[in-house]
Amino acid sequence: MSTIELKTQIHEYVEQLQDDNFVQAIHAMLDTYVAKQQDTIIGYDVNGHPKYASEMQKKYEEGVEEIKKGEGKTLEEMKAKYSS
Repeated sequence: MSTIELKTQIHEYVEQLQDDNFVQAIHAMLDTYVAKQQDTIIGYDVNGHPKYASEMQKKYEEGVEEIKKGEGKTLEEMKAKYSS
């Protein structure tokens, strides 16, 4: 079956759906997929999983907020933790 035929059939299936929860689940899945396609991969973790720019931006912003709240660690604390 060609891609065009598959898209047509998917569209027909979606039009026939009567279960709102299922429609919402399909929408969420497609929305996540599209967002990931538009997000830039900036690296990979040690297991080979991609790290996306939006995820790393969020972690950075969370880290900045922790520092602003005084929840960060000092350089001395980090050195003590990781040097043995």
